[in-house]
Amino acid sequence: MTEPNVPEWCRWRAGRSAVLVIAPHGGRRPFAHSGAARETPGPRKVNDLYTAGLAEELADALDGALIVNPTLDRNQLDLNRISQVAARAPWFLALIDALLDDILARHACAEVLFVHGWNVVQPKCDLGVGHALADPSDAAALASALTISPAYAAQRLARLRTQCAAVGIDTTFGERYAARHPNNLLQLFRAGAVCAAASPRLTGWVTARRVEAVQLELGVPVRWPGVWRRAFLQAAAAAFTGSAGARAGVEPLVPSAAAPSPRARARPTQPALSPPASLQLYDPRAGLGLTARLDGGASGVSGRVLLFLGGDRVALFLGEDPRTTGRSRDGPDFTATPAGFELRFDGPALVADDGSLYVDLERAFAASQLCAVALELDFRRGLSADYGPASGWIAIDGVRHRIEAPAFARHGILQRSAHAWSSQIALSAAFGEQAAVRVRSEFPGSGALRELTRDGEIAHALPPISVCFDGDRYTPARIRIGDGAELCCQPLSRMAITRPLAAHRQARVTFGAARFIRAAAEGYGFYEYARVLV
Repeated sequence: MTEPNVPEWCRWRAGRSAVLVIAPHGGRRPFAHSGAARETPGPRKVNDLYTAGLAEELADALDGALIVNPTLDRNQLDLNRISQVAARAPWFLALIDALLDDILARHACAEVLFVHGWNVVQPKCDLGVGHALADPSDAAALASALTISPAYAAQRLARLRTQCAAVGIDTTFGERYAARHPNNLLQLFRAGAVCAAASPRLTGWVTARRVEAVQLELGVPVRWPGVWRRAFLQAAAAAFTGSAGARAGVEPLVPSAAAPSPRARARPTQPALSPPASLQLYDPRAGLGLTARLDGGASGVSGRVLLFLGGDRVALFLGEDPRTTGRSRDGPDFTATPAGFELRFDGPALVADDGSLYVDLERAFAASQLCAVALELDFRRGLSADYGPASGWIAIDGVRHRIEAPAFARHGILQRSAHAWSSQIALSAAFGEQAAVRVRSEFPGSGALRELTRDGEIAHALPPISVCFDGDRYTPARIRIGDGAELCCQPLSRMAITRPLAAHRQARVTFGAARFIRAAAEGYGFYEYARVLV
């Protein structure tokens, strides 16, 4: 084959099978210095971390050809956008053409697998084929919109879904990323599509249905090194070669006890709580804080489990189930009980030693490792339906911690209100099972202090608030309510994110577990502090 003039940073090679594996977003965004996490981020896309190495392993397993971008930030050049590739990287299209020509000289049909990342901490593989499919059998009715043939959907991709399901990886067809956008590079492979960027011979191959092209959107556990990644490689080898991957050196799957299948988990028979549902607690004896939340609507459900592990160390699960209503498929599960509800979760999470890195998602993810989190907690209504005792356990990588602490249910979050505030504060302080305090403040604006007691909820006018900062204007070291320190909040941990606001503004939000002092009484809970970025 004739070798195109390819930049040195691009890794590529020919293969012997009919498969071509491409990872266009495997690069990284450079970070200027150690303080970059506190810089104001602009509108930047996250690179698909670990897809470069995974694509190479997948090509090895399938004895396939390979094109990988392991270096270049997608914000500099997006190799998955037809317009950018045509204008600035015609060599990329020429390389695809050359490798396909090499494959089609030996095989009747070529299979192109684009490897991407979906930033959910779920073992998922979403297959983009040009249109969402509820089932592979739907491909025949949508053939003109697809980048694959109906037979390929019914055979090869159905087999991939079966093999992935056997190792606990959920495979969907365009549930989140269908690859329908006309500027998506996959659209070059849609039969009947007219695209000036495609070469005449590529158009001819596609018209003759000699190329089947698929976008693989892989969740975090499937991409990060570990058991889920090995499981996916084994499943792909079985689906695309009919073997278990031993010839290509794919490591055998670790026994299922090390990678419990979320689809195999027993679900309670009691009714699920309707979203939104949440639980928030801090146990000082265990040194653990938890905030778990399930949200949903007509478009699906999403879930979050966040653990504060001491200091700035955090463990995070993020999940999306776009076509699901009611219970999350593998996120936090809230089940109604006569006295309150039970919360269960069993799945992977990302552990970062510094939760403040989350102001830049890519940097935080790059600094995180996978861990296993499981928990069972029973919340019982106490002073109100939203406050009462919680008990149970939380396990991190198999180490179980007993939990006994007052907890807040259906806790709110700071709002993206249209009001032009410059800062917001939310505090939730638990003083045992008999008393709790909640504070919300917006400046400029209004606020309130609400006290929960056995006699009910008492609302107070909000006293003056003072905030002492820890090195920068976005990180509180202490929050005081009242001139005489009526309520003092001392943050124990932190996570920091950037939240979009109206009118193209952004706010830095710092939150975590906290110790509270009120009239010599000690309590624990959570704080949130938001400040508009300037």
